[in-house]
Amino acid sequence: MNRSAIFRVIDANLNRLREGIRVVEEYYRFVINDSVESQKLKALRHEIRQIEAGLNRQELLAGRESDRDPFRSGSEARERERSGMDELVIANIRRAQEASRVLEEYLKLIEESPLSEIAKEIRFSLYSVEKRWGTENGN
Repeated sequence: MNRSAIFRVIDANLNRLREGIRVVEEYYRFVINDSVESQKLKALRHEIRQIEAGLNRQELLAGRESDRDPFRSGSEARERERSGMDELVIANIRRAQEASRVLEEYLKLIEESPLSEIAKEIRFSLYSVEKRWGTENGN
C-alpha cells in the first residue's frame, strides 16, 4: 500500500472519529444537559488534535479523495434511519471506536507509534463511554 493510500485511510478515520464523538457529545450536552459527560467527550475529541499535529497536514489532504469514495453515494438502510436516541448514541460510539482502532493500526504503517498509542487510549476511553451510557440507560 502506498503512503498516499495510508494517509487517505487515516484522514477518513480522523474525520469519522471526530464526527462520531461529536454526535455523542451533543446528546449529552443538549439532550440530557450533562455537562460533566459532554466535557469529557469534548476533551476526548480534542485529543484527536494530538494525532493530527503529529502528521503532515498536506499529506492528509493530498490523500483525500472524497469525490471518488465508492461509498459516497448511498448507504445501507440501517444507516439512513434511527429508531431513537439509544440507537443514535450507540451507533456513534461504536463508529468512533472502530475509527480509533483503524487509526491505531494504520498509524503503525507510517512509523508513528506514539500517535498510534493516542488512538488506542481514545478507543479505550470510548469503551468506558459506552459502558457508562449503557449503565445509565439500562442497556
